[in-house]
Amino acid sequence: RVREMGTGKERSKFLKDLTRDNTQLLFNAIFNLPTTVVERSVCVNLPRPTTRLPREKKIPVDKTLTKWEAFAKKKGIQKKKRARMVYDEVAKEYRPRFGYNKAGSDKEQNWVVEVPANGDPYKDWLGEKEDKKKENVAKNELKRLQNVSKAVKGQSEDISRHVKQVHKSTASLGKFQEKVKNEKKAKEKGKTRKFAPVTGDSTGEKEKSLALISKIASGTVSVNKEKAANKELGATIKRKREEEDSKKSKRRSKMGIKAQSNHFDKKKRQVSRPGGKSKPSRG
Repeated sequence: RVREMGTGKERSKFLKDLTRDNTQLLFNAIFNLPTTVVERSVCVNLPRPTTRLPREKKIPVDKTLTKWEAFAKKKGIQKKKRARMVYDEVAKEYRPRFGYNKAGSDKEQNWVVEVPANGDPYKDWLGEKEDKKKENVAKNELKRLQNVSKAVKGQSEDISRHVKQVHKSTASLGKFQEKVKNEKKAKEKGKTRKFAPVTGDSTGEKEKSLALISKIASGTVSVNKEKAANKELGATIKRKREEEDSKKSKRRSKMGIKAQSNHFDKKKRQVSRPGGKSKPSRG
C-alpha cells in the first residue's frame, strides 16, 4: 500500500499516523503490566525474558591470582582497608600515609643518622639507607613484572590449547586444517608407542629375532636361567592344581545331585503309604 502511494504528502502522513498508532499500542501494552511508584515516578515491572540469545563473547575467565593473593586465600587472610591519615610522632599531627608530606617524611629527611654503639663510625649509614630503599622498590617492581608475565603466559597457553582443540575437532583430526601465519606446530604431549607392522615383509622381524638370539648366545645379555626355570615350574604346578580342583568340584556337584534325588524319592514313598509310616524291614 505504501508503494502505491508513491512519494508525496499522502505517503508521509500515512507513515506518521501508522507510527503513532503502533507506538500508542506499545505503551498501552506496557502500562497494562504491574506498576510501582519509586520516588514519585511510575515504574513498570517488565516480565522476565523468554527468548535466550547466544553470547557475543565467551564467558570471562577468572583472573590469575598473584603469589600473595594465592597465599592469602590459602591462609584465610582478608584484606583490610587502612586509614588514609596516620599520626606522625615527630610532627605531632595527622599526615597522609603515602605521597607528599607523608608521615615520617621529616625523619627520612634528617641529615643526622644515629649510629649504633657497636656500629662502624666510618660507614656510610645514609647511603646504606637509600640503597635499601632502592632495593625494596626494585624488588617490588620485579614481583609485579613476574605476576604480569605469569598471567600472559597462562592466557597464551589457553589460546594454544583452544586452537589445538579446534584443529582436532575436524573429521581428519586437523590434517587438512589451514594453518595461521607463523603458527607453530602443536606438540603432542605424553608417550607414544610405535608398533611394528603386522603385514608385509617379515625380513625386519626375522633380523630382530636373530639379533636377540645372538646376544643371548654370546653372553652379552645376562639371563637368570635358574629364575626362568623356577618361574616356568611354578606356572606348571599352578596349572595342574587348577585342573585337579576343577575335577573335584565337578565330582562333588554330581554326588550332591544324586544324593538329593535319592532323599526326595524316599520322602515320596513315605508320604504315599497310609499313616506316612515306612515299611518295616525284614529280618
